[in-house]
Amino acid sequence: MDPIQPVWIADVELDIRRYELRRDGEQIRLERLPMELLILMASRDGQLVTRADIVRALWGGNAWRQTDNSINTAVRKIRVALGENPDAPRYLLTVKGKGYRLEGVRTVAEETPSAPCAAARLLVLPFENQTDDAMPDSFCDALADETSANLGMLDAQRILVVARTTAARYRGAKKSIAEIAFELSVDYVLEGSLARDGGRLRILVQLIRCFDQVQVWRRAYEPVAKGALDVQMEVGAALARELAPVLGEQLQLRLARRLPVDPRAHDAYLRGRYYWTRRVHFDAGFAAHHALSDEDFIRARSYFEEAVEHDPSYALGYVGLSNVFGSTAAHGFYPSSQGYPRARETALRALELDSSLPEAHQALAGVHYFYDWDWRRAEEEFLEALRLNPEHAETSRLYARLLLVLGREAEGRAQFERAERADPLAFEGSRIFGLVQSGRYDEVIRDYLSAGHGNRSPLVYQLLAIAFEVRGDYARAVEATVDALTRCNAFTRAESVRAAWDAGGYDRVLQWYLQDLHARRQTRYTSPFLFAELYARLGQPDEMCRWLDASLAERSPRLCELRTNPWFNRYRSLGKFRNVEKRIGY
Repeated sequence: MDPIQPVWIADVELDIRRYELRRDGEQIRLERLPMELLILMASRDGQLVTRADIVRALWGGNAWRQTDNSINTAVRKIRVALGENPDAPRYLLTVKGKGYRLEGVRTVAEETPSAPCAAARLLVLPFENQTDDAMPDSFCDALADETSANLGMLDAQRILVVARTTAARYRGAKKSIAEIAFELSVDYVLEGSLARDGGRLRILVQLIRCFDQVQVWRRAYEPVAKGALDVQMEVGAALARELAPVLGEQLQLRLARRLPVDPRAHDAYLRGRYYWTRRVHFDAGFAAHHALSDEDFIRARSYFEEAVEHDPSYALGYVGLSNVFGSTAAHGFYPSSQGYPRARETALRALELDSSLPEAHQALAGVHYFYDWDWRRAEEEFLEALRLNPEHAETSRLYARLLLVLGREAEGRAQFERAERADPLAFEGSRIFGLVQSGRYDEVIRDYLSAGHGNRSPLVYQLLAIAFEVRGDYARAVEATVDALTRCNAFTRAESVRAAWDAGGYDRVLQWYLQDLHARRQTRYTSPFLFAELYARLGQPDEMCRWLDASLAERSPRLCELRTNPWFNRYRSLGKFRNVEKRIGY
């Protein structure tokens, strides 16, 4: 079963993506536990699901929970929702002494033979800098990034936009349009360039149809201050004419709402987005633990502030500020109380200006997730963001993390797979993140070793260091840590980690980490959650619990993923630890 597409059981539609059950278009109310059990059953394609399988999937195998009555109640509620006779069920069948089997699951394709035409797939290539000035590089990248985001929300039923992070892999690749189209299965490619004509900059953009490589549209703009806005407006209009002519006016109006009145605001936002994206795609725990530089965050914030100064009604500028305020707290630069209230304020301001902006809903979802620990409201905002832009890979990735925290692994995997479809080449690190959160460390290592040692992103090595340490392969854990730090330009720290390993093995490395944290705490803010993690790694549960209490007191943002944090696996049966989980709201 495709975990993203809806399926049918009898006359009932199960939409896993929207977490809904419907009959004749009307929603059928079903509580969380029965819904998760139904999703699990539907994913097994008619195979037997044992009661032990259900306990592992829904409760993580925690034997201390009273699960028998809960399973029986959930099965009964599913049968009521499906309209079954409980004395003679046709679909959710009991296999005596074993478990259950769900019969008659049909896919949407089986239900609807005359499926609508597939949406056209579009790739926005990195804009090429043909000037002698290196400064516009960030502008070229950010312009392509924002153009992808804008076009991605126009009409997901007809236009699917491949994420810019995947497109970035083709910078300087010298591949033909035909080769790119074959590798990514795209129908259209948008490519652009930035050149200097005398003292002025000139932007050239063209839309190419892949099957015959015909240029269907071409425009040139100058100067940059107006071109950044004009490019996106013209591209949106061209795509509307080429791909969805009946919606042309509607799509242009939707695009216009995303763009500011003052072109300078948009240019500043593009630059801020470039620096924020470059820095935020690190593992927050690794980045905070090793005190990686916040320079990119500082630059991003200054550009987002400049954007809203130029145009106080520019919603995306406030989204950028919300992202920075939240992510800098999550990455350990100051307490959450100094970041997330401001992240909430700016996200709400963006929604006030444009309630149909998917990025604003995602920003607010992040506040509910990392700071409020309000899983229901976070999920509502994630789903609204995906309804507005189903191809927004960043939303799917973060929503997947929430689902894994809640123990809804099948749905979490579906969201990671959805992100991979929208952003196939840049998904490597995100996929490994999901595997680490799911506790599938052997799979992380196996995939890494089978793929060989290439030029991977820092995130991959950051997560590999975790997987190797959890599995007790300390030599390779140090090697991965050194690789990650080197790729983050933290050369001195990489040398210190290597020296500690050479001097006394992994115990000496962990002790050096602890000394470094205590020294850092004397001069600047250091999250108590970092101490809790390190004492957990050192096997000192009393100190670990003391620092977890301190983390709770200041609502450390990374506590929201305590349940999937590998450093605490061996302590999950402790009463003190379970009490911490309850206080978080699991």
